[in-house]
Amino acid sequence: MKLKPAEIDRFIKSPPDTVRAALIYGPDLGLVRERARALLNALTDTPDDPFSVADVEEQTLKGDPARLADEAGAVAMFGGRRVVRVRDAGEAAAKSLDGYLKLPGDGFVILEAGDLAPRSALRKLTEASKQAAALPCYSDTTENLERLAASMIREAGLQIDAPVLSTLVEQLGADRQLSRNEIEKLILYKGGESPVTLDDIAASVGGADGRGLDDAIDSAAGGDMQAFDANFARLIEAGMAPDRIIRTLTMHMQRLHLVLGRVERGGRLDEIVRSLRPPLHFSRQPALRRQCAVWSRRRLDGALAMLADAEAQCRGAGPLSQAVVARAMMSIAHAAAAGRRG
Repeated sequence: MKLKPAEIDRFIKSPPDTVRAALIYGPDLGLVRERARALLNALTDTPDDPFSVADVEEQTLKGDPARLADEAGAVAMFGGRRVVRVRDAGEAAAKSLDGYLKLPGDGFVILEAGDLAPRSALRKLTEASKQAAALPCYSDTTENLERLAASMIREAGLQIDAPVLSTLVEQLGADRQLSRNEIEKLILYKGGESPVTLDDIAASVGGADGRGLDDAIDSAAGGDMQAFDANFARLIEAGMAPDRIIRTLTMHMQRLHLVLGRVERGGRLDEIVRSLRPPLHFSRQPALRRQCAVWSRRRLDGALAMLADAEAQCRGAGPLSQAVVARAMMSIAHAAAAGRRG
């Protein structure tokens, strides 16, 4: 079954007993992970216990389709519901999920995926099955970001007026986790003193590090090799976390993919860029329009697959994650430069 946006939060807090699998997918990978984690916490009291929760790779399912059912059918050592999590799920997971759903059992499978087309076998399977649920996660709208920010600020015991809240939302981006990070920075900056003001936002949200990250991403996506080298070096000197860099670049390339798709359907580029939600700051709109001239959706598909691999490599890579991110961004910059020459 396919859940409507208004049904998703309720499902995550209390998944029905009749549902044995959930596909959480969409271009906002931060939101995908956040919802997957929340669902995992609702399903088990021991989400970090390897005897209760099993992680299965997509590559494993390609060679062993029955592995999913085997893992879900295992008995949790300390009781409770057995949960299997498949990150970066793709079409290989569809065959495994189909076999799993045909067998009895009380386990639960959580599949995390990027943006899936309506014809995706994995998406069609979960939308058609009464035992599975499809939870789409699209980039946060202005309304969603306002609710998120207002909720976090209220829970911190702070007050914020509507005009100030609107200004805060304008500083946030399409990645849910990055938005949370920025709101948490604001809350820490306030130290419990109300209300939140425009000066507080200017002092704590975004700032030089955010602008530097935007510059590095735009120079990479635009194929400006010289500017990219300088911008990336400044990010590293500033101590920017590699996982933040790779997530933000991925979200930008996904947004570029979205824009090109709308252009292909007959939309006008200038209008599409201006109407993006969350809005893209006016200072970055010319760069995005230039990037649309050097990328195609097919080439972006390859770039996004490479970035997904790079992000996976960053997990647990420690000091080497910086080199992984540098190599991935350099590949994007070279691909964009080649597109400019073409």
